[in-house]
Amino acid sequence: MAITLLGVSWVGAVDAHHSFAAYDMTRSVTVQGTVKEFRWSAPHSSVVVVIKLANGKSQELNLVTGPPDIFLRQGMAPKSLRAGDKVEVTYHPNINGSSGGSLAGLTLPDGRKFTDRESFGASPSPPPSTSPP
Repeated sequence: MAITLLGVSWVGAVDAHHSFAAYDMTRSVTVQGTVKEFRWSAPHSSVVVVIKLANGKSQELNLVTGPPDIFLRQGMAPKSLRAGDKVEVTYHPNINGSSGGSLAGLTLPDGRKFTDRESFGASPSPPPSTSPP
């Protein structure tokens, strides 16, 4: 019984470790693009998506998400997302203005959807400070 309780408390701690301080959790951006790379790894997986800007140039978005188990729980495997796949992504942008952010949702070419429930459940981060405290 004690081992079970310890195991359950550890799993909760792993799920809750992600900090969203680097992302503007008050905003969500949805774009279509092409997968360049999918990194299935712990403690954070990530996907690099190439999008076309209004000026015709391409831009890479590095989108960070949680560990592989959040994909597994939604029926995805390491090969579910491949370079060249056309996808729609929703993400919370980086506060510092660099391209990318925290992946909140993804629609695969076959219509399957992935949602990072941890990202959607995170409380909004405060705006960055413009002066020292």
